Amino acid sequence: MAERLFDIISVCHGWSIKYLGISMPKGVFCQILIIFISLGLCLFYRPCWGDDKGNNCIAVVISKKIKPYIQIGDGIKSKSEEVELDVDIFFLDPETESISGNALHELTLEKYKLIAAIGPEAAVFIWSARSIQSPKIYTAILDPENCSGLPEHAMGIALKIPVEIQVEQISRHLRNLDSIGILFNPKFNQVFYNQADAAALNHSFEILPIKVDSKNQIFQQVKMHISKVDAIWMIPDQTIISEKIIQYVIKQGIYQNTGVIGYNSFFSLSGAVFSFEFDYEALGRQAALKIKAFIESGQWVAEPPVFKTIVNQRIAKKIGISVK
Repeated sequence: MAERLFDIISVCHGWSIKYLGISMPKGVFCQILIIFISLGLCLFYRPCWGDDKGNNCIAVVISKKIKPYIQIGDGIKSKSEEVELDVDIFFLDPETESISGNALHELTLEKYKLIAAIGPEAAVFIWSARSIQSPKIYTAILDPENCSGLPEHAMGIALKIPVEIQVEQISRHLRNLDSIGILFNPKFNQVFYNQADAAALNHSFEILPIKVDSKNQIFQQVKMHISKVDAIWMIPDQTIISEKIIQYVIKQGIYQNTGVIGYNSFFSLSGAVFSFEFDYEALGRQAALKIKAFIESGQWVAEPPVFKTIVNQRIAKKIGISVK
């Protein structure tokens, strides 16, 4: 390899003498050639150095290399090309939940107009790193208010659809419901239930509580209530979160002609009549637009995450729920 490189340098040196009339020692020529190659590489690969996009350079720190986080990052990058943002991507180390010293130094540079965190670990990291002075936002955090290490004033887009919007969407798509039971642990989601109960006053159904304090109570409480409601609404609740429990409730619901309302694609695939789902690349595109607006105005205007609703027409017909 070294001999090949020497031959190439010799040929270039000969050309410079023959065609350009430049005569200099081969060692000096070699040094100058290396300098020009280095400068060329710097100009070719210069993330966030140029001013061709108004120097709108942002950094994105991703908590883990999992599909939803990667998709959000891809969404930010794809939309950033349209809104003229430059994006540098960093990943946390899975064991230390931090990044290398060199990468941390990069994040402290004034070239970044904003630093975005994807996931709670990345958010806690960038807010705890005092050397990072750029404005910060978070994405892909389910419950920012209860995220330890995230300050109250933190800006971002939570994976949390406002309860009143969820109630309105259920009412819009599922027509002949008189009662919906929410399965939840009051320790974690009493506020959610209260908000849903209040929001339902503006619609044609009532909200009823199906309370559990532990996983051991779930099967008994579902069996007791499932024939008394038209649908069971399963919300993100750490007591309830289990594929086995979700599939059990959906199966019992089909037997009792009771629909199940869920919050991700697993519910839809398992037979829920209705579910709220996130398109993570769309969330990334939303984040890019919000970042661009913040850079231009200096103001962060909170808004709910973009989402889609899925109605399982086959299951709705089977259990007798009228859908729009």
